[in-house]
Parts: sequence; structure tokens; C-alpha cells
Amino acid sequence: MLYLYLGFLLANTYSVVKVIYTSGIPFLTIVFSVLVFLIWSFFPVVGYGVARLIGAKGHTNKYTLLGIGIGICLIEKLLYEQGILANIDGYLVEGYVGITVTTIMFFIAAFIPFEKGINLVIPKQTTSA
Repeated sequence: MLYLYLGFLLANTYSVVKVIYTSGIPFLTIVFSVLVFLIWSFFPVVGYGVARLIGAKGHTNKYTLLGIGIGICLIEKLLYEQGILANIDGYLVEGYVGITVTTIMFFIAAFIPFEKGINLVIPKQTTSA
């Protein structure tokens, strides 16, 4: 789960660094912002952990987890860029829609067997007479 978090963190880092670099805020505010970023980025990854606790059997290695974290972050950014997550009017509070969707994506990713592969060919059954 650490590599999943690191992948998610790695993909989010550019936008956070860009905002911090372009704004003229004091040093302690930057430190606080980075700490909040590190903590807030961990919440969606908890969805993966919850899925594993309830019995998800998805087999992955550390590089696959890193890629999944980056991929889910890029999907989240794409949904925000297209206005899909930013313009949802529903029962969820608007600030929590993105984190909820991302947590659900991590939850679903725990059930997908990435390492072992999926056999899409149904073997023929032979009859012995």
C-alpha cells in the first residue's frame, strides 16, 4: 500500500509545487501546506486498504501499485479538468466528491488481479468415451 500512496503522491506533487511556487506565502505556511497535502493525499488510498481487509484478492507487485496510484491520480485530474467532478450537484458536499470518487477507484483496484493475468480463453472440455 506504500507504493500505491507514493504513486498517488508523485502524480499530485506537480500541482502542489506549482501553487506553492507561484504564491508568495511565508515559509511556515508552506510547511503547513505540505503537511496537509501529505495527510490529505493518504485518505483516498485507505479505500485500497479497506478492500484488502474485507477480502480483496487482487495480486499486485510494488511497481504495479506505483502505476495504479499514478493512473488513478491522473484519472482524477482528468475528471476535474473536464468539469465532471467540479460540477456535480448531488447529496455529497462538493468538496468531498473528488475524494469519494478517488477512494472508490482505489477500492475497486484492490479487486483486480494485475499480476497473475486474466485468462480470457475458455478451455475446451474433452469428453472421454
